[in-house]
Amino acid sequence: MLPARSLFGLIRATGSLFEPIVFLKGIVMGSGLKIAAMDLVKNFVFSDAVPMQYRWKILKKLDWPHLEYSMIRSKCLFIGDVRLGEENYLNRQVFIDGSATVTTGSHVQFGPRSMVITGTHEIGEAKCRGGKSTAQPVHIGNGCWIGAGAIILPGVTIGDGCVIAAGAVVAKDCEPNSLYAGVPARLVRKL
Repeated sequence: MLPARSLFGLIRATGSLFEPIVFLKGIVMGSGLKIAAMDLVKNFVFSDAVPMQYRWKILKKLDWPHLEYSMIRSKCLFIGDVRLGEENYLNRQVFIDGSATVTTGSHVQFGPRSMVITGTHEIGEAKCRGGKSTAQPVHIGNGCWIGAGAIILPGVTIGDGCVIAAGAVVAKDCEPNSLYAGVPARLVRKL
C-alpha cells in the first residue's frame, strides 16, 4: 500500500491535490495495489484535510463524474454510481451505496449519518438467509431534506420538496412536498 507520506509528498511536489489523482488513475500496477492506492486517496479526500467546498471537485476527478457543485462534509462515503445535482449539502458521515444508481436533484440536504442504500439480498434458504444480491436505484427530487440518521432503502423515489424526519426508514415512494416520519416512514402531512 502507498504510504500516506508518499501521497502528501506528491501533493507538496506538484502543489495540487489533482495531480496525485491523475497520477494514480493512470499508473500501471497490480490491481490490488492500485485499489489500495485509490482507497488511500479516497480516504484522504473524505477526511478533514480537504476543505468541503473543494471535495466535490476532487471526487469528480476520481470515480464520480456526475457530481455537481455540492458541499460535502468530512467522513462521508460513496460507493458506486452516485449522481448529485447542484448545491447539495451532505453533513458528516453520510453514506451513499450506489450499487444501483442514486440520483439527487438540486438543493438536497442530508443530515448527519443519513444513508441511501440500493443493495439488498433476496431471502435465501434456511442455511443462508442472505441469498442472491440485488440492487434497485434510488431517486431523490429537488429541494428535499433528509434528516439525521434517516435511511432510504432500495427502489425508493422521493418527490420534490419532501422532508424525511430524523431516524425515519423510507421503504416506499414519497409524494412531493410532504413530511414523512417513523419506522417505516409514513406520511405525516402535506407541506
